Amino acid sequence: MSYFSFSLKNRIYKKTLSNLNDILNDLEINKKYFSKNTYLYKLLKNNYFKNSINYIQFEKREKLHHISESILICLPPSIGLGDAIEYALSVKALIISNKFKKVGVAYVGRFNSLFEKYFNLTNIYGDIISEKELNSYISIFHITLEVKKLINQKYERQDIEDVITKYFNVPRFRRKLNSKHDQIKKISIFPISQSPLRSMNAELINGLIKKFQKNYSIEIILDHSSNISNHIEKKLLSSCIKIYPKNLDILFKVIENVDFGIFVDSGPLHFAKIINIKGVLITTTVSGRKLLNGFKSISEINNNYKSLFCHAPCGLTNIFNYNNLVGCYQSLKISKDKVINLKNFNSLQRGNLKKKYIYFIDNPVGCQKNISLKNVSKFINIKLNE
Repeated sequence: MSYFSFSLKNRIYKKTLSNLNDILNDLEINKKYFSKNTYLYKLLKNNYFKNSINYIQFEKREKLHHISESILICLPPSIGLGDAIEYALSVKALIISNKFKKVGVAYVGRFNSLFEKYFNLTNIYGDIISEKELNSYISIFHITLEVKKLINQKYERQDIEDVITKYFNVPRFRRKLNSKHDQIKKISIFPISQSPLRSMNAELINGLIKKFQKNYSIEIILDHSSNISNHIEKKLLSSCIKIYPKNLDILFKVIENVDFGIFVDSGPLHFAKIINIKGVLITTTVSGRKLLNGFKSISEINNNYKSLFCHAPCGLTNIFNYNNLVGCYQSLKISKDKVINLKNFNSLQRGNLKKKYIYFIDNPVGCQKNISLKNVSKFINIKLNE
């Protein structure tokens, strides 16, 4: 994990670092800053910037022996929307518990507005935090250093909010929402995940379109930046409406206007559940028990797939590389315990796994093949008429 500090000798303007969300041209020179942004680290290490920085160096994360009255929750780097929402729920729970006089959250990356607008949180730090800001907290709490259950998230997906609130012994946060389930005229399908194990294939999507297009308008929410999405889009029926949110704010608006959603394990599912959107979750590798804990508006369509090597939902979030072969527990014919008990997980991420994504979309693993259009459609029909 890249946890580093740096100090600027000269100003570096925002246009140079357009992928970052902090106002970088406001950073002061000769001041120490901390970050976990790998892109920023690689950029500042480039010879082009050597005359613009005083130094850049790795920092050691220090484990806490005592948690004080002021705490800074440091998130892991490169989190997705779903995890960001789970962490935001956890931080909100810590604040309303009144166990701490001051709670901050650092390294939220591009999700600053999510934490502010939808959780009313303050003391939020994006990709960078200054030494002065860091030192305003007595306890610096690095999530994946302190909470062991969250270390193996790629291979044993946890309910992040549940794990953290139990760690601090605080009740979960749930806002009171009015029911807004009016007459359903439109079905919105969110088929894309960052992983081929959790994305819908075109055959299932087209089957759902055919089943419901007579009585409902069907819209498919896609993502131009995703190779998985672009590949699936080419195979979709022309009778659906295709929507491509350009950024998070537009995506949130799309979800807020959903009558009934069909979701996979992805960021839109997590956002939909916190704003009480009605719909269903089609489970593959991660269970609704972990994804929907305490949220009632979305119902899970269970997956009961079993093989000699796995039992859905197995908790795996993505394909991995094992002995130079890429796949999941079932496709590689390897037991989950054998992977979980490895001492070094870095080897599982070697190679360019993304090049294999399309293969696994077109050649679904066991739990994906186990999804029955007939059973899914029947379950959706029941929920549409409740």
